[in-house]
Amino acid sequence: MNWKKSLIERMGNRCNICEQNDIERLEIDFINGQEYLEKQYFQNEEEMCVWFVLHFKEESKYIQTICNECKSKKIPEKSIPLSKLEEFYFTPKQMDSQEIMKWMNTKAKELLEFLRKNKQFIPIELRLEKHYGDLRDKFTEIDRNVALIEYEKKWLPKRFADVIEKDLEENPEIKSLVLKQNRPKIPDTGH
Repeated sequence: MNWKKSLIERMGNRCNICEQNDIERLEIDFINGQEYLEKQYFQNEEEMCVWFVLHFKEESKYIQTICNECKSKKIPEKSIPLSKLEEFYFTPKQMDSQEIMKWMNTKAKELLEFLRKNKQFIPIELRLEKHYGDLRDKFTEIDRNVALIEYEKKWLPKRFADVIEKDLEENPEIKSLVLKQNRPKIPDTGH
């Protein structure tokens, strides 16, 4: 299957600037200028097109079709690496809950300001937030959820428990906090 062609057809099969409708001359255009970021995010163009087709409702807000001539006239956005987003995510440290909340509030403000200045990051930030946000919230609310992080493995079906275990293995600082915490006994439900 030609995923790129399928995506272009789904988006109306015409250039959004000059109305050109020759599918052979049409390309995917990134409204916020995030093409270079998407190339860092995805392994290749086919993987990217598959993702856009499968998540068309969310992703179509940030892409359009454009002909080769109109694309050549566009000025590319400044190239800030995708890794820049990592600065805004929770990095486990030995902090009490007040320090964590203060850190989170500061980072949230910095991220909002960064996104206002660099709109090309918005689609990827929203994508990451949608797929990983709940888990990040669970890790940042250490005091309230630390017992549940470990014990949910007993309550959840194995495939979900394995995801939590994998995330803990990838975050040794959090795993050590989970293991050190004085946990209440949660009954084994037999799952």
